Amino acid sequence: MLLHQVQFEPMLEKAMQRELYRLLLHWFKSEPNQSLPQDKLEARALVVSWGIFGSTLQWSRDAQVRSLESMVEDVIEVVTVNLSAFWDQSDLGSIL
Repeated sequence: MLLHQVQFEPMLEKAMQRELYRLLLHWFKSEPNQSLPQDKLEARALVVSWGIFGSTLQWSRDAQVRSLESMVEDVIEVVTVNLSAFWDQSDLGSIL
């Protein structure tokens, strides 16, 4: 890895995680029957964004261990199971 790649990688990772958090928070807020307080929505978006981002980052650093498809399926399963109470059951089909 080149020096400029090492210098910019953490900035890119931070920006990507922050954008994923922002998108999830917006999505959670826009749910029709959403009644959670702001701090709960922010906590949920933070945990989910880091779960998704951390999993993909770990996979990218050791991609030979498992296939991308396998990793994506596992991450989606964990996210949907843990957020199923938040989402309307009809929404789950569009995610999977």
